[in-house]
Amino acid sequence: MKIIVTGSTGFIGKHLTKTLKEHDHEVIEWDRAHGKDIKDFSSSTVPADIDFVVHLAAIADVRRSLKEPELYWKTNVEYSKKIFDLCYKNDIPVVYASSSCVHAWWKSPYGTSKKAMEAIAHPGQIGLRFTTVFGDGARDTMLMSRIANGTVKFATEHVRDLIYVKDVVSAIMIFVENGTANKNATYEVGTGLGYKVSDIVKHAGYEVPIQEGQDAEADDNTADNSELKKLGWHPTLKPTEWIDIKIAVKYTNDNV
Repeated sequence: MKIIVTGSTGFIGKHLTKTLKEHDHEVIEWDRAHGKDIKDFSSSTVPADIDFVVHLAAIADVRRSLKEPELYWKTNVEYSKKIFDLCYKNDIPVVYASSSCVHAWWKSPYGTSKKAMEAIAHPGQIGLRFTTVFGDGARDTMLMSRIANGTVKFATEHVRDLIYVKDVVSAIMIFVENGTANKNATYEVGTGLGYKVSDIVKHAGYEVPIQEGQDAEADDNTADNSELKKLGWHPTLKPTEWIDIKIAVKYTNDNV
């Protein structure tokens, strides 16, 4: 199939694009790094023979959204609507990145933008509510990245469902390979297991202060992944296992 991936050079996008190509799909990378901005997504710029769109492009970061709410609305909602409308008009299936933040959407402009995306999506367009994604290539400021690179300075008592990026990709691939017809409007993409941030940091061997998180952050984002599991999906890697791997690699490198 010929598939557009928006946000193809982002964290999840890079992993997805690699997997799609390995499955012999033709990928059109729609990303500003390739000179393609989602604000320019239109009938005159999108090839007529597109078979599928995976819409990952967005501005993330809950904390930043508190400072720049208008930017989040324009990018995540207004530009996404252009994609949803065009694809619906042309019968192109769409899977898009939503977020577990929709469960407390009122706490941040980011959560509000994702809630709005779900509201404006057309029938047959599937929203995947990612929890806290980790893995190689994640932003350095994210929790698991800070644990891996040794820059974690504090922990909170928030409960987080930490999902491996390759498990996120495998969830997306279910819809790419099997279509979106007769599917639910949204699916929770997480392990279904919640971990206290402080426990995860302690597992990695760090003794750091415990601080309160921001009000904009959900206390618990553990997913109910039962509907996704009905489609044959299962997570493969726990966050503690990934940490153990990273620690073992670091130990080996330090002692070579």
